[in-house]
Amino acid sequence: MKIKRKLANYILAAFFLNIFAIISVGGVCIILVRDMARDNEKMKTETEYVVRIYDMNNKIQEAVFLVQNSVIRLDRDRLRYALSVVGDVEREVALSKEEETDRGEYGLKMFLLFQQMEENVRAIKRLLHGIDSRFDGTGPVDKGILKELERRGYRIQKLVESINRAHFGTIEKLVDESNGKMYYILFLYLTSCAVGIVASCIGYIALTRYTIIPIMHLAEATERVTFGDLSVRVQTDSKTELGALYSTFNLMTRNLQEHERQQEEFNRELERLVEERTAELRASEASLRKTQKDLLRMEKIATLGQIASTVNHEIKTPLNVLYMNLQLLNKEIRKAQVREQPQKEKMLKITSLINNEIVRINGIIEEFVKYARFPAPEFDRNDLNAIVDQIAEIVHQSASDAGVRIEVEKDGSLEPIMLDEKKITQALLNLCMNAIQAMPEGGTLKLSTRREDAHVLLRVSDTGKGIEAADLEKIFEPFFTKKVQGMGFGLAIVQRIIEDHGGQISCESEPGKRTVFTIRLPIDSGSQYL
Repeated sequence: MKIKRKLANYILAAFFLNIFAIISVGGVCIILVRDMARDNEKMKTETEYVVRIYDMNNKIQEAVFLVQNSVIRLDRDRLRYALSVVGDVEREVALSKEEETDRGEYGLKMFLLFQQMEENVRAIKRLLHGIDSRFDGTGPVDKGILKELERRGYRIQKLVESINRAHFGTIEKLVDESNGKMYYILFLYLTSCAVGIVASCIGYIALTRYTIIPIMHLAEATERVTFGDLSVRVQTDSKTELGALYSTFNLMTRNLQEHERQQEEFNRELERLVEERTAELRASEASLRKTQKDLLRMEKIATLGQIASTVNHEIKTPLNVLYMNLQLLNKEIRKAQVREQPQKEKMLKITSLINNEIVRINGIIEEFVKYARFPAPEFDRNDLNAIVDQIAEIVHQSASDAGVRIEVEKDGSLEPIMLDEKKITQALLNLCMNAIQAMPEGGTLKLSTRREDAHVLLRVSDTGKGIEAADLEKIFEPFFTKKVQGMGFGLAIVQRIIEDHGGQISCESEPGKRTVFTIRLPIDSGSQYL
């Protein structure tokens, strides 16, 4: 019997239509994102032009100020420096005029503005040469020249505002275009979601009506056959695979009826043989049941292994769900009207214990993730001596409680260097707290800084119980710890911080006497971020 695969064709068509829609929407979004990136590049270029124009204006105003100052103080060096500044601005204006003209985005107006600006710069240059000639002793500088100089500077300032106004207009236009494209992407996303939801609902209705309900009817008929009613028949007008399945089911029940009749006759003939082989069959059945039980047990063991592996890899999600539900439970308990207050407090104490365990497990996971996805340092110029003083102040109370005396030895000639203050503070705080914990009976914690060639040495030493020689090579490895409640990430994170700064950390220890951690940081660490 040949089956027409209409249902499969419908599903295949829906699949390809979905793929086409996804690719189309994704393609449009990619094009829009590409255009937004181009707009951003254009905005960057416009911003650079604005900064350059403002810089030229600042130089002109500086030159005017220098000229006035040189006239008052009769300082010819300042005047000539002003002349060199104006010369630089003249070249920059000519270059900017050429670039703006070649771009052709603003037309004749921008060319004329730069032309006027160039003329005013040249006029200022001529005025400066005139003032310079007065220093040869021909007479005092005419106030009219100074006023003309100020007028030219003010004119240049107005021209700069006009030029940058055009650039600001372009930047605003690019921003508006980018916002429009962003909103269009959002519209495509929301439209796709709405269409997807509607399509899913239609698909669910169609699947229920034309597939699930017919299969349920077929399942009911199969159940009747299971209980021995071989006269059952199913009817359908479907021309799809389900219609073929109904026809095959009806053919099967007819054949079963015929086979049942033949089987009854055959069973009567075999009844004698069955009685003779009953004992053997019972033994075989017992063996088969035992084998079946073994197979089921092995299957359960394999399934439990898969479940355990899944739980191990996805513990974070159910842990978060458990935490949220625990918070809801806490909230409900606090709202509940419990007659006996001790009973309510007991329930809250139990939920608090559960919450603490969840937080502890989550802390272990977060600590590992923090180490695996450690962010890059953010360099800035900082005073290492000030950081050492701050650390000493932070751990002072803990050290005092443990009977530990803190000594700070700083190199006064040490200048600020480039480093990430938060991460270096984190590393030093970790080392200091480890040192305090290593001196339960008290001792001395010493922090020192010293410059050595192109490096800064930072030492953290204690007079505690020390570290065994066999453990020195392992202390910076993740998960290695000798503490009861430690997770083994502290020194690993410290080493990661120092290495991210381009430095090194080493440890020397004499068991029962002392331990010294030496951090070696390059002075030019992070200089590329200046």
